[in-house]
Amino acid sequence: MTQRSHAVSGETPVTVEMLLGEPLLRGSLVAGEAGLHREVTWCLPLSEIGPVRAPNREPAADLAGVVVQAPSTALSTRDGIRELVDSLTRRGAAALLIWPAEEGGAVDLDTAAPRADAASLPLLLLRREADYRQVSHLIAMKVLSQSAHVLEYSMRVHRILGEVFAHGSGLVAMARTMSHLARTPVYVLGMGGETVAHADAGLPAGSVPTDVGHSVVTQLVAQHRRERERSAATGGGTPEHSRLVELTIGDATVHAVAAPVTVAGEPYGIVVLLEHTWPADEHDLAQHRVIAEQGATLVGSEMLRQRSVRAAEESARDDFVDALLHGRFTDQHELAARSRHYQFDLEGRFAAFVVTAQGLMPDRRPDARRTAAAARAASGAAPDPDLLTLTAQIGGMIVVLRQLPSDLRTPRDDGVGERQTCTVFAGQLHRLMRDRLGDSVRVAYGRAGTGAAGVATSYREARTAVALAQRVQAPAVCGYTDLRVFAAIQEAASSDAGSAFAADVLEPLRRSDGQTGNLEQIVLAYIRESGNLNAAARALQLHRNTMLYKLDRASRALQMDVRNAETQFMIWLAHHIDMLNEVHSALRNELHPPAG
Repeated sequence: MTQRSHAVSGETPVTVEMLLGEPLLRGSLVAGEAGLHREVTWCLPLSEIGPVRAPNREPAADLAGVVVQAPSTALSTRDGIRELVDSLTRRGAAALLIWPAEEGGAVDLDTAAPRADAASLPLLLLRREADYRQVSHLIAMKVLSQSAHVLEYSMRVHRILGEVFAHGSGLVAMARTMSHLARTPVYVLGMGGETVAHADAGLPAGSVPTDVGHSVVTQLVAQHRRERERSAATGGGTPEHSRLVELTIGDATVHAVAAPVTVAGEPYGIVVLLEHTWPADEHDLAQHRVIAEQGATLVGSEMLRQRSVRAAEESARDDFVDALLHGRFTDQHELAARSRHYQFDLEGRFAAFVVTAQGLMPDRRPDARRTAAAARAASGAAPDPDLLTLTAQIGGMIVVLRQLPSDLRTPRDDGVGERQTCTVFAGQLHRLMRDRLGDSVRVAYGRAGTGAAGVATSYREARTAVALAQRVQAPAVCGYTDLRVFAAIQEAASSDAGSAFAADVLEPLRRSDGQTGNLEQIVLAYIRESGNLNAAARALQLHRNTMLYKLDRASRALQMDVRNAETQFMIWLAHHIDMLNEVHSALRNELHPPAG
């Protein structure tokens, strides 16, 4: 696929050829027919354009669009003709008009005509009544009339599209209205490469290739980004005008008028009008550019409005999910009212899933946008119209609440079906988030619970699984029940007796660390290696004799032999109780911070 693009004019310009159709200038062309397509914007006498200067000092195209009217005396000599024609050509003049001066001085047409033909500079020989006043008035009226026509059409298009915007009908209705005005397909593209809205004015089948939508998305969005990067690198302005883009798709060539959608300098998307016939009529192209640019302005406003509405909805939903996770409802009436709004079943079974990833800093704008996009994508994981999925951003995490089918939990399986469903959904969520947030993504989840209280409990378990998984090197997808030992000792860890037991066992080791290193970690490494002294020494990169000395020191501190299996179990159990209590303490401080 290839593409080319160039700017298109917003109106059918006044050209030299159009001026020759006026009675005042009719039949006055004597040379330079190849330049009749040149655009005309103004008329100046030769005396007002400044003296003829050397080529290396000429400004580039400072007379673009200007018709120069000169007296016949300026072209009476060969040297004068050569200097004048060459200078006007270098400076981009639209045409040269020769008016017969009263003092005479015949024009050397034998020299002037070939010179003008070679430079493609239209050369007109005027009648005496066509003086500068008459010619400049004619050109001004033609240009102003053309501009007024474009302005009137622009106002009409803006009024029609403005009514659609005022009714709040959305981007699809906006695209449909533009398509009917232009009688051509219209695409509204987002900067992420997605087709936001599309409308077709009912063209004959086969007028436009079927895959042009995808091609327009990929090519135009990429081109617009390159233009913005180039403008930013060179310090130029952001491209704001419409462009004519040529797309070659296979054997077919499609032309399109594309206008960027910007709000306060920020890119929001692109409006594209496809040309189903080529070459297109110049008047139609001018109208399509007006429709594209006026449409881009109002599409930007609609996109901004929808983004504001979406942000407000997401903020309200995040607040509801946050209240569910932390149990922060004023009373049951508030819970019931907000649950009805979000279709949250107070009798349904829900499980909480927590997504984390390295480098996600909520205070950094790029990461915040990336996390928000990932949170929106998470709500579409394993879509099921009968099951509710709510997502929210909590700090640098994405929390997903997933409703489970009501027929999973039976007295026979004791929650086995729910655990399997949660495991499958967690795997799907992990794959979806890994594509957006990278390979460092981890998904932890709690056991399913009923209603708002069940959600809060499941979330607490999921957060506990997040913290514990980081300490014990659990898999990237991990449920609270996968850490079975912690689930088993949870009740003991939360009791005073359990906390006292852990302190009695571990404190002697911690007090005796001294200059001998961390005795607690040395003993735990020894236990992890199933009492293999050499393996533990290699894991800690210690000499075997040093390892023996430190184990003897730990035995004296505990007043028990650490080589004994019962002693090892006591230390292992105390360590796990202490770890679980640390996680629960940190989680309590986060979920229920102390009052200021």
